[in-house]
Amino acid sequence: MTKKLNIIKPDYLSLVTQQVAIGFEETGTIFSTGSSFFYEYNERTFLITNWHNVTGRNPITKEPLSKSHAGIPDIFITYLRLKEKSGHAELNTIKLYNDNEMTKPKWLIHPEHKEKVDVVAIEIDKEDKYVYSSINKADFDDDIPPEVGDECFVIGYPFEDFRYLGLPIWKKASIATEPSVNEDQLPKLLIDTATRPGLSGSPVIYQRIGIHKAGPNGQLNKDSLIGRIRGFLGIYSGRIGKGELQAQLGIVWKEKVILEIIEGNLKSDIEFQKK
Repeated sequence: MTKKLNIIKPDYLSLVTQQVAIGFEETGTIFSTGSSFFYEYNERTFLITNWHNVTGRNPITKEPLSKSHAGIPDIFITYLRLKEKSGHAELNTIKLYNDNEMTKPKWLIHPEHKEKVDVVAIEIDKEDKYVYSSINKADFDDDIPPEVGDECFVIGYPFEDFRYLGLPIWKKASIATEPSVNEDQLPKLLIDTATRPGLSGSPVIYQRIGIHKAGPNGQLNKDSLIGRIRGFLGIYSGRIGKGELQAQLGIVWKEKVILEIIEGNLKSDIEFQKK
């Protein structure tokens, strides 16, 4: 009798995410872990994550995030999936600076709001042997916008240990503020969920199940869809505070900031290092 193979078929959105160990190369110190994901633009591939992940600093106060150290990272360590060996990956180091003196950051920041938008884009020097699955290649229903109350998922890595096969946790949430409104006059919205620090940098997708694009009286038409729709909501960057209520609300930077950052092509400065 032929033994059945256990074939694993992950959701495509589970393959776009990357868990990163955030560290300092010279001493081999790992400060923390975080989440990130790939995004493709004009045949270039970028790793998207939070500003606070690449700096170790609070984007508002510029103070160190850690109470035990003031270390500034210069590398991400992550597993990249191999093209020719399904289910296998290699440990890879992504340098955060173009020089050993840490004076030339690689990451791009928002052209208008700078680090107030807690999102960065790091261009990746691709190698042919690896698979880079980009979130904007997913089959999203882009013509159906998100609504307040929609179910959503923070797709990332809440635990410090590297996950088996690099597959993320899908943390369920719901959209807590009107998506068309900019919270604090910045391109962000809030979601209702309890999360952990390792999820910072995760992509957030929204999901709705039912009848979509119905007519004004709810009648079906040629454009109507029945079933599940999904869309890309944005980038998660942590809770709004530590109080009981604040701990249940998380910040999501809107999807559009990624293109604004890449097209703005503004490299970060190193003023944050002076804190």
